[in-house]
Amino acid sequence: MMAREVMRTRVTTARPDMTVRELAHLFVEHKISGVPVVDGHGRLVGVVSQTDLVRHELEPAESASDAPPAFYRELDGGLPRGYHAEAPDFTRVSDVMTPAVISGEEDMPVVELAKLMQKRRVHRVIITHHGELRGIVTSMDLLKVLVRMLGKGGG
Repeated sequence: MMAREVMRTRVTTARPDMTVRELAHLFVEHKISGVPVVDGHGRLVGVVSQTDLVRHELEPAESASDAPPAFYRELDGGLPRGYHAEAPDFTRVSDVMTPAVISGEEDMPVVELAKLMQKRRVHRVIITHHGELRGIVTSMDLLKVLVRMLGKGGG
């Protein structure tokens, strides 16, 4: 069995210029945990997952530029009861994504995909053809294959 037989070809993607808030909404809306990141020309530039978002939220601010603007700090103490000012998060997908993409070709055997996921400790492999995005195979996709095989007397 080859990657092309189990991959999903309708792949939700993110853009590097999306905010992490937009990305989080995308994950919730599509009930997914990670996506390839493509630039304006459709070229694969990275991958981003829920783990990247959680890591971003848990890491302390790296610089003074991450602090809320002065006018937010000034307003916070002077707003009427029940209101508060919160600095918007302008962090972009390009700031939290992993630029190294774990990928495989359409003709890669599923067993090799599973080994790659295990070795690299990832939950998704981006399927490409000559570097062009063609699909995605997740650990859940491989689990579904295993269940089908076991259901047919495969073990």
